[in-house]
Order: sequence, then structure tokens, then C-alpha cells
Amino acid sequence: MPVIPSDTTNLPSTASNSSNQNEPQKATAQDHLSKGPQIPDNMPPKASREEIEARKKELNK
Repeated sequence: MPVIPSDTTNLPSTASNSSNQNEPQKATAQDHLSKGPQIPDNMPPKASREEIEARKKELNK
């Protein structure tokens, strides 16, 4: 069982701990809100079904 000292004036504070300054901050609920699918602006041109089937057959030889 841990021993809790009665004099708490000498305990280090968490705000002054220099090792925590380099750590990233925790995520908030706002960080997890969905903004929908991310679609890039430079998508390749859409291929026809025939082109896809021909490429699939070529790759599976």
C-alpha cells in the first residue's frame, strides 16, 4: 500500500515537469468528429469495365 506523506509542499507539480513538454497533447472529442470521405483533387481517370477486366486477366497470367 503506498504511503502518502502528510507534508505535500515538497511534491513536484505536473505543470513544471519538463519531460511532459515534448509529448503530444491528448486528442479531444473535436479531433474525432468525422468530416466525411477525403477525396483527392488529382484522381486518375476512370477506367471502363472492359479495361479493368483486360488488365485483371493480364496480371493474373
